[in-house]
Amino acid sequence: MGEPSRRPATFDAYYLDDFRSLTWFAIRIGATSVDEAEDLAQDAMRTILCHWPKIDAPYAYARAAVSRDICRVRTRAARRRAAEARAAAQDPPRQPSGFTGEAATVIAMLSTLPQAQREVLALATDGFEPAAIAEITGQNVATVRSNLRHGRRKLIRLMTEAAGKVVDDGP
Repeated sequence: MGEPSRRPATFDAYYLDDFRSLTWFAIRIGATSVDEAEDLAQDAMRTILCHWPKIDAPYAYARAAVSRDICRVRTRAARRRAAEARAAAQDPPRQPSGFTGEAATVIAMLSTLPQAQREVLALATDGFEPAAIAEITGQNVATVRSNLRHGRRKLIRLMTEAAGKVVDDGP
C-alpha cells in the first residue's frame, strides 16, 4: 500500500494500490470470509469512486467506511440471531472460512480481541499513526494508544501460550 497520507492522482491508481490492503483490513477487524471482506472493500471503493473529487484522504475514508459497514453487518446479524433465538432456531456463530495454517491461527487470535482493539491494530498494520487512527475511529489519541498497547499485549500472550511457553504478564 502507498503512504496513507498521500492521495493518488487518479482513482484507478488508488484502487490498484489499496484494494488488497483494504480487503485484509476488513478481515483483521472481523469479516467472516475473504468473500465478505472483498465485498466490503468493493462497496467502499464504489463510494469513493462516486465522491473521488471531494475525498482528500481515500485510504482513511475507505477504512472508516469498511468499519462502519462491518458494524452494520454485525448489528443486522445480532438482530437476526435474536429473532432466531426467540423462534428457537439459532444457528451456530459464523467462523472465518477459507483460511488455513498461520492465517487461521492469527485471525482466530484477533477475533478474541475487543472490536476497538482489533480495529486499531488493523489500522496500525496498514501504516496509520495513532493520530490518524483516532481521526478515523472517532476516538481520543490516548484511547487509541491504550487499545494498541492492550491489543498487542493480549496477542503476544496468546501467541506465547500457543507456542507452549509460560506467560508472565509482569506486575
